[in-house]
Amino acid sequence: MRTIAILIATLGLATAAHAAGSAREQLDRFGERVQNLSASFEQQVYDADGRSLDAASGTLALARPNRFRWDYLEPEEQRIVADGDHIWVYDVELEQVSVRPQAVDEQSSPLAVLLDLRALDQQFRSEERPEEDGNAWMRLTPRAEEAEFAHVDLAFRDHELKRMVMVDIVGQRTEIVFQGWRRNIALAAGTFRFDPPPGVDVVGDLRPGAQVQPIPD
Repeated sequence: MRTIAILIATLGLATAAHAAGSAREQLDRFGERVQNLSASFEQQVYDADGRSLDAASGTLALARPNRFRWDYLEPEEQRIVADGDHIWVYDVELEQVSVRPQAVDEQSSPLAVLLDLRALDQQFRSEERPEEDGNAWMRLTPRAEEAEFAHVDLAFRDHELKRMVMVDIVGQRTEIVFQGWRRNIALAAGTFRFDPPPGVDVVGDLRPGAQVQPIPD
């Protein structure tokens, strides 16, 4: 099962990581004055016993306030768009779109709050972790008791987010490797807008103004 950093939830030598600063220092540098971010990613999902459940790759984009887009390209094409009000999930192979209001916890996922470090400190406790594989690591633990994940580990090198490892409350682990971060670029018009393609089924919960079918129980 693909996990989107509830979601719907971004983005050498050990001495090199140390020279670049602690993980928190690199996070502050990474998120400084950022308005939007984009990157490519590779994702692996494992169960609590370490067995591989899913692998995928694609691209992502984040923008203030509370907007994100994940385009899964391999092995199956899927698009997930949060426009600030709703989350749209388009399964290309099934020709189906599901939509629902964007929840508060999805607006404050570990990747989304990279765009607002004050929100990160309000919603997570953070601690430095030992350096590993040339990366400076930090752990984010949700302050909310009802959070759907136990913790998220972030790895930084050269002031960029390199890896994210999220462990949910049942022990399932999602590992994401990021490449090619770009910040504060001119994103294409409509990046965070989703219009269902003609002929696809649209199900879910949309605020007044559009007609959709309820999601089956």
